Amino acid sequence: MAGFAVFMTIVTYGFLFIVLATIASITLVLFAKKRVPRDAHQRRAFLVVCGIAPFVGLLWLIAAILIHVQISNKWAHQDCGLSGDPYVTLPNGYVLGSLNTYSGYIVAPGFNTDAPFTGPGYVRSLIDIQWPGDYFVGTYSDEGNKQMRFRFNTRDRSIQTSDTGISVSFEQVQTLVHQDANSYWSLYAQYRHHWPNYILAFLILAGEGAIVLVLWRCWAMLQRRVAEI
Repeated sequence: MAGFAVFMTIVTYGFLFIVLATIASITLVLFAKKRVPRDAHQRRAFLVVCGIAPFVGLLWLIAAILIHVQISNKWAHQDCGLSGDPYVTLPNGYVLGSLNTYSGYIVAPGFNTDAPFTGPGYVRSLIDIQWPGDYFVGTYSDEGNKQMRFRFNTRDRSIQTSDTGISVSFEQVQTLVHQDANSYWSLYAQYRHHWPNYILAFLILAGEGAIVLVLWRCWAMLQRRVAEI
């Protein structure tokens, strides 16, 4: 469901940006037509530039986001912030994530989560988690909606579990993972890198600024040529 929600968000914002680019394009062309004499040299070329500039800006925005995705995945080793399956890589190489934003997991390097709730190198359906030294400790919910304790030894990847005697519904689990002080989302936020977002902001500002600068210079050059006539 979260993946579909992300898809629909992208489609919605994509349609909105196309509409905004179209409005900006029409506005720029109408503005240029009123300000530039019909017999001005290169008037038509300038109108074309005004018309395509907003769409070039939109394409650059898309390119910047795609670059951001690669930087986040390949360099920061985390999701880009738009994923339906967010994750971060901890300093010890373990990956902490949330499948479809509902089911938290911790998994050792080179391992994958599987059908059991605990297995070689992983624990899934996390509720909360702490990382004191060489161990991950916390709780998870099993197939019987029971809240289970676990102790994950990162040195030999052994996992010890025990029943807390507490039953929790899916709704209760989601409340706990978003409100509990030791929620896996808290550890996720603690180790999430923010510098990819700064690079994204720089890329957007630099690219869009360059487009505005080119448009401004074309306008200034055209105005000088009109004044010389």
